[in-house]
Amino acid sequence: MDFSRRDFLKGAAATAATVAFTGVMSGCTAKTNAETPAPENAAVNTKWYDENYFKKPNPITNIAETIDVDVVVVGAGNGGCISAVSALDLGAKVAWVEQGAGVITFAGEIAALNSKIAIERYGVSYTEEERNKIVNDICRYASYENEQRLVKLWAENSGRTMDWFVDKMAAKNVDMFLETDLYETSTYTTPAVTHTVFKKGEFVEMGPNYMGSQLANPVWEQYADEMGVQKLFKHTAKQLIQDNNGKVTGIVVQRNEDEKYIQINVSKGVILATGGYSGNPEMMSALRYRDKDAIVNNLGGHGHNGDGIKLALWVGAAMDRNHAGGIAFNRAALDLDHHVGEPYSSGLSDIWWAGSQPWLKVNTRGERFMNEDGPYDFQINGGITQPDRYWFQIFDSNYWEDVNAFHTTICGRVVAAKGARNSEVLPGVFPCKNKSEFEGAFLNPGLESGRLIKADSIEDLANQLGIPAVEFARTVERYNELAAKGYDSDFGKTSRNIRPVIKAPFYGIALGNWLLCTFNGIRINTNMQAVTENGDGIEGLYVVGNDSGGFFANSYPQYYGGLAQGRTSCFARLAALHAVTDSIYEA
Repeated sequence: MDFSRRDFLKGAAATAATVAFTGVMSGCTAKTNAETPAPENAAVNTKWYDENYFKKPNPITNIAETIDVDVVVVGAGNGGCISAVSALDLGAKVAWVEQGAGVITFAGEIAALNSKIAIERYGVSYTEEERNKIVNDICRYASYENEQRLVKLWAENSGRTMDWFVDKMAAKNVDMFLETDLYETSTYTTPAVTHTVFKKGEFVEMGPNYMGSQLANPVWEQYADEMGVQKLFKHTAKQLIQDNNGKVTGIVVQRNEDEKYIQINVSKGVILATGGYSGNPEMMSALRYRDKDAIVNNLGGHGHNGDGIKLALWVGAAMDRNHAGGIAFNRAALDLDHHVGEPYSSGLSDIWWAGSQPWLKVNTRGERFMNEDGPYDFQINGGITQPDRYWFQIFDSNYWEDVNAFHTTICGRVVAAKGARNSEVLPGVFPCKNKSEFEGAFLNPGLESGRLIKADSIEDLANQLGIPAVEFARTVERYNELAAKGYDSDFGKTSRNIRPVIKAPFYGIALGNWLLCTFNGIRINTNMQAVTENGDGIEGLYVVGNDSGGFFANSYPQYYGGLAQGRTSCFARLAALHAVTDSIYEA
């Protein structure tokens, strides 16, 4: 597998050079005599976020029931599942709190380095030098506004936590796949790190396959039930409890059915894993979330209201100060009114999965404005800087030949390939083996939705899309000239991906930002404990997944497929280990 490491690492220093830089001069305006000082008794916001929104509530005292356990895990998504089972596996008495009725089964790709299955089955391994290059590449992507020690912790421990994951799944007849069909362009390259579960004996090489958290998380729930977890689903976490020294000693939750309060006392700790705040626009405003008004779709955000983050802030934890990013896809299909911002759409029909294909992209003026061949976040960042904060994707009837030439990978893959997981990412959406499948999975549903526009001429396409026809025709003509030359002298797009727009009928669709989840959260140390503004750990409080911060900043390194869940899975286990044994390492 030398091609998967060395080719990637040669270009690692150059791949993460584009990040957003916001607001550093916002406080540099000189004070004028016309300014009036605030009254001495006026309320002053001393934080970078809205303090009023995060004002600590009064303690809840009307407790109807009390429970005593070792560990409480709050949340039943990817992190909560692993923390709960890990703590139970270590012999702890665990209460598992979830506001919904069952486990969350969103996403499913898990990035890890040097797992046994990667080394022994797929021949993929990374030296210490290569791991350090990967760590620094991820940090460069974040402009080093993250905590490098956390990234290094993932790089050094994701393999062994993946080994535990694989062993537990294997006992339930679930296997693990490593994606080895990779992607390389002048902009970025994908490394072989992406692990995904599948039902043992049911993997079909060219797909489509049933894989991911929809398979794994019900298995974790089964484990938890078998090991005697005290399950409090349909309960909502309300407040943490601290002793006089600041140690977190429990949590108050509310039963959804009758609104009764239950106090859960803990001897070891509380692990928060509630999934961030992508479903809460009000909290986005309170945290000055930069891209809030540029979001089109937040499918996956339902129920992710920032509860865990609020709980931690109320007991003195510190919050990441970067106001942007999140994990986002450039696949949100705009409605016919081209609406951007609140209210966000969240339907499956509002997703155009082929939006990550590097076809010609133009703004609402009909102008090409960037290299289309980049990770999802780069494309979104470029697109939302344009007029109206959205863009159009343009292609012709050679679409099947185009997508085969593009050979996009990870979850942007639309063509089945050997070495790929070829999984059904959404109902009826999967990498295709032929043109007919592609039309059934992508083209026809797009046309039926009315979002994808079909026209017999470039002029007609412009008119239907509402783009200035003359400028659009000029842009297409120039793009076709570059395609004929095989060199993009305008923006440097990889030659194989400059596909001409010449064969009628022609197609276009308005696209925008699909926010999957936020990633600026509570700051943590290398024991997964929440920390204060001074960096001191809060005893008894652990934060994982999208409730936690420090790992990402500004933009998400999409080409490390599954890095978000890889971080979540690894740290969820480490949090449980430390809570139960006072060490992140197994005995």
